[in-house]
Amino acid sequence: MRHVIVTRFSVPRPQDPANADRHLDREWLDRRLELFRRFLVPSVGRLGVPGVLLCSTESAPHVAHEVGDLSWITVMTQDDWYGGWTGDDDQFVTRMDSDDAIHEGWLAAVEAAPTEAEVCCTKEFLRYDVSTGKLCAYSRRQPSPLAAFRGGRNPFAHDHARLDSHYRVHDIAGPYLLQVFHGGNVSSRRPSWYRRRLPLERLEAYGIR
Repeated sequence: MRHVIVTRFSVPRPQDPANADRHLDREWLDRRLELFRRFLVPSVGRLGVPGVLLCSTESAPHVAHEVGDLSWITVMTQDDWYGGWTGDDDQFVTRMDSDDAIHEGWLAAVEAAPTEAEVCCTKEFLRYDVSTGKLCAYSRRQPSPLAAFRGGRNPFAHDHARLDSHYRVHDIAGPYLLQVFHGGNVSSRRPSWYRRRLPLERLEAYGIR
């Protein structure tokens, strides 16, 4: 099957009053674009698959102008947090955050999943603190924000932590997601002092050098 990578880049968050109107803030958008180019672009760009940035009606023109040099990226308008955008029937749609990176083996791992699985998830991931250079491993009981949807399904119809309540989910073992802590995250937290530091050479598998 074909693959496409999708991220909610600047979609309104009405359920989160503190961040609901961030998509209208040009300074915030430009900071997101900086992080996007630093992490997602080198990570996904090397995989040879298309990417889609979902943006509000108001922010889409600015974002499209700023990423116009990236031929593999398409900006699409979406004003609903839970979406409506879908891929094609013969596509795996991978959702991820625009300031994160994915492991070079993710697409192959998804293709190797059982055919009855509607969604592939991972509960393990690495988190990288850009200010301290600390890289740590995590494991959660719930699915991480990285997930691949078979058959072009809307990847944002449900919150990532509840995917296993709505789909036939296959958990892929291993840390295929690299979360980046940069101080402006909505939910991710800085790695705690007691977590073991991993060698930064492991970032290379995510396209980060």
